[in-house]
Amino acid sequence: MFPKLPFSIPAFTLLGHVFGPIYFYTYGLCMAVALGFSIYLFAGDAGRFIAPKVGLTYQQGFQKAFDLGVYVIVCSLLGARIFYVLENHSEFGNGQWPDALKIWQGGLVFYGGLFGAVAVAWIWFKVEKWPMSYCFDLVAPYILLGHAIGRVGCFLNGCCYGNVSYQYGLVFPGAGDNLPHLPTQLWELAGDLGLFFLLLWVRRWTIRYSWMTFSLYGLTYGVLRFVIEFWRRDWNKRYLIFFNSASQAVSGILIFISIAVIAWIFWKRTRGPADP
Repeated sequence: MFPKLPFSIPAFTLLGHVFGPIYFYTYGLCMAVALGFSIYLFAGDAGRFIAPKVGLTYQQGFQKAFDLGVYVIVCSLLGARIFYVLENHSEFGNGQWPDALKIWQGGLVFYGGLFGAVAVAWIWFKVEKWPMSYCFDLVAPYILLGHAIGRVGCFLNGCCYGNVSYQYGLVFPGAGDNLPHLPTQLWELAGDLGLFFLLLWVRRWTIRYSWMTFSLYGLTYGVLRFVIEFWRRDWNKRYLIFFNSASQAVSGILIFISIAVIAWIFWKRTRGPADP
């Protein structure tokens, strides 16, 4: 794979201290592109659709969405790291807890990043008095697009691979066993892109019903991730008794909650008109 970009900053001396060499990683580049592109697309929607609802101009809505993006980036990275540390707490025992802060060494979990981003966005929308459900429904497809771009980084970095398969696998140097593993990063990349276009297409209708698009995101991505986890984990340990991994357990919970919300929306629809 190609974990490092083909250029770096050589070692240099500053104020009597040697710094570097500084390397640039493909995973970090893909994460930056994923977050930046997703925030940019949402900012455009914020300027067009949300700004008129809250008494702002297009440019003001666009800029405010980028302000939110700064908080989302920070909290998503923190959430992703915290989830990884909790899931792999045994790696940080025997006085190794300071290593939990070394985020540059890798170890990020998507669901942790998602929860961190959703939490800070929820607070921000509340404080700014932006329409909560409408904002989350608008951003739902862009989460999938950002995740798809991030999976390119996973593949190039050689992480998040699947189980050993001599027929369909690839050798990932990061695995350390020189055995071919299933490229589940590419499976999820294809699935995320397909779901992105699907949600973007149906959003023109589902946006009329509060939380419908965001719930469809939770349902469809939850199913995708739940299925892929069968080929990503071959461990003896179980999470919540029935699941192969923490991510599969979260996917199962997400599917259940999403179905419940969609059922509630349909029940509500039978009792009155759609949201204005």
